[in-house]
Amino acid sequence: MQNNKFDGSEYQDAFGGAKKLYQAIPVPPELSGRVGAALSSARPGHGMAWRKTAVSAAAVLALFIISVNASPAFAKTVYQVPVLGNVARVFTLWRYSEQSDARQIRIEAPSVSNTGHAELEARVNHEIQSKIDTILKESKKRSESERKAYLETGGKAEDFIPVTVDVNYEVKCSNESTLSFVINKTEVRASSNTEQVFYNIDLKTGKEITLSELLGKDYRKIADASITKQIAELKKDPKNMFFEGDEGFHGISSDQHFYINTKGNPVICFDKYAIAPGYMGLLEFEIAK
Repeated sequence: MQNNKFDGSEYQDAFGGAKKLYQAIPVPPELSGRVGAALSSARPGHGMAWRKTAVSAAAVLALFIISVNASPAFAKTVYQVPVLGNVARVFTLWRYSEQSDARQIRIEAPSVSNTGHAELEARVNHEIQSKIDTILKESKKRSESERKAYLETGGKAEDFIPVTVDVNYEVKCSNESTLSFVINKTEVRASSNTEQVFYNIDLKTGKEITLSELLGKDYRKIADASITKQIAELKKDPKNMFFEGDEGFHGISSDQHFYINTKGNPVICFDKYAIAPGYMGLLEFEIAK
């Protein structure tokens, strides 16, 4: 597996795109709040200085995000800075890209560090590495097999559409007590399919957070009632369709997928086709505590 590192040219590209990156990536709530509070405390009569400070802060934040993703060493260093520590707990450890006649693969592999629980980090990072290794191996094998079958049945090489595989991650919540992130694997062939892996970690105990811990012993009843109500609201729009009868929603499962948002609420997630037609995509339902 290729471990891509940034060289000088990549840093130039990164700096050149700093403004776009700053505009595109949402600022973590805790960082935004602290920066906002600091700016609000500025003395009156210094409007021009305030504006210059705000612009500088934007540039610094963009540079910070670039540096975290470009350098694991930098990311580990900023954990020690109180304002920035919670922003960098999950970062891009390595990137991989490949393009051939059979496939197009893009991977951004996350790593968890400085949680205060070395055993947890080792387990999670090993799981992530193993999953991505498997995805890469299977994607290469399957794409070669599909292209071979296509050509052997009379298809033209120039007409074959490469299999596209994209692996990335999203940090949903990162604060002093909770770390929640999702790894997404999207594969496009004749149609698009997305698989997700969820991590919800209690940073105080180093253990996985469960729905019962978030919603109480009646978590199933609470979640089922909320989801049923939300589905009913969505169905008021004729564009939204859900399966009925045996194929419809009848309650969450014992191993239900979910992540935790910045409000601390669990968000229940359903795969494509799980409770609705494919065009509805991946479905999410926030359960207010």
